[in-house]
Amino acid sequence: MNQKGFTQLYWGFLFIMLDFRIQGVDILPDIVGYIFFASGFRALASNSEYFNKASGLNIPMIILSIFSIYEKPVQGSGININFGASGILGILIGVVSLILELSIVYYLFMGIKEMSNNVYQDIYEEADRRWSQYLMLQIAVLLGFIVAFIPVVNFVYIIGVFVASIILMFIILGFLKRCGEKL
Repeated sequence: MNQKGFTQLYWGFLFIMLDFRIQGVDILPDIVGYIFFASGFRALASNSEYFNKASGLNIPMIILSIFSIYEKPVQGSGININFGASGILGILIGVVSLILELSIVYYLFMGIKEMSNNVYQDIYEEADRRWSQYLMLQIAVLLGFIVAFIPVVNFVYIIGVFVASIILMFIILGFLKRCGEKL
């Protein structure tokens, strides 16, 4: 049962961390990732109260992620600030989504720590590291909105964050796979 739960979390992370858009449509929509999360949290809920907490926060994310399925493509060149079709409401939805997502991922990693406590010290410590790395990546993404206005640095910074996010995605996916095998 635990392996199935971690497999669901694996697929959830894959959908949430990858964002490919064609004509503004997300080919790997986040809503699918949050549905996978819901299934994984349900399967692992008996192992840790953290998974129950994550599950409760995941429900609003399923609803909020509907708004990110389509985003109007940015027209023109240069730096453009796109508030989306819903304007300031879009910013509010984005901030709430970010807070909920960080909380869900935090509870996910804390649930893994609780499951591995006193049994697998390596997984316990790695869960802490992965949470810290995920949080730092999200902070780096937020700082990207400021760095975007600094010529030359903006391109290098954005490429660096992009590469770091791909590397971290594969590291987290490998970690979740190991959790499914060991826990």
